[in-house]
Amino acid sequence: MKKITILSLFALSFSSFANSALQDRLDERRENANKKRTAEVTKVMDEALQHLKDSGIVEESIKKGTKVPSFNIGGKDISEYYKDGSIIISFYRGSWCPYCMIQLKEYQKYYREIQKKGAKLIVLAPDTKKEIAKTKRNHKLEFPIFSDVDNQIAKKFGLAFKLEERLKEVYAKFGIDIQKNQNSEKYELPLPGTYIVNKDGKIIYAFADADYTKRADPKDLLKYLK
Repeated sequence: MKKITILSLFALSFSSFANSALQDRLDERRENANKKRTAEVTKVMDEALQHLKDSGIVEESIKKGTKVPSFNIGGKDISEYYKDGSIIISFYRGSWCPYCMIQLKEYQKYYREIQKKGAKLIVLAPDTKKEIAKTKRNHKLEFPIFSDVDNQIAKKFGLAFKLEERLKEVYAKFGIDIQKNQNSEKYELPLPGTYIVNKDGKIIYAFADADYTKRADPKDLLKYLK
């Protein structure tokens, strides 16, 4: 009886986790990560985050109600993607970012529902094509992910920023090689922004946050799709 009770509790706990909101899982990941960091590392990361917030990057990023910037992706102009229906455009930092991987898995969870709405999902990262292919394979992702070389598209949305020197050192200690992932020496990353564009090319939903642990929930995006 005791064994059954324990298994039941485990199943209940797992079910609760699986059904929890994306942000709940991201918050849990952040809390666990914070417990493992030294006070010095936490200080550097917190200060870098505050500097990014104070820079005004979010305020200057592209907003709801504006026309989506023009750019080519996958050999086609972005207008070719939204001419028949809404599209979701989402940026992530790289395969080395656990918060990004959590969000990508959530996109996969709702990918079929996005398609049923007649919408397309376009995901971009500054990683190389080879690194992106590995990410898709490792996490069994079916939706398209494109390499945004040197964050050229992210810059059009006002999302790109340069890493602080102290943060580069912290990431290096974590074993994160951004230069290798991107095949670039610029040390630039995008904010994890998410946008919905209607068939007229108008942005009807915009999310951008300087805090990389905050993300748009794919489940919440469904109501904007037509």
